[in-house]
Amino acid sequence: MSAHPIYWSKVPHTDLVSDSEDDTKVVEVKAGEKQRREEEAKVERRRQKEQKRQNLARPS
Repeated sequence: MSAHPIYWSKVPHTDLVSDSEDDTKVVEVKAGEKQRREEEAKVERRRQKEQKRQNLARPS
C-alpha cells in the first residue's frame, strides 16, 4: 500500500458516486424541461389553429 493518499477526483477514468448522482439529476431536469417545452408548443399550436378557425368563420 502506498504511503501517499489517492486523490480519486484527479483520476480521469473514475466517476465519483456524487458525480454520477449529479449527472442523473441534471438529465432528469433537462428531460423535464424538454417535456414542458414540448407541451407548451403543443398548446400554442392548438391556440393558433383555433384562432385561424375563428378568423375563417367570421364574415369579412
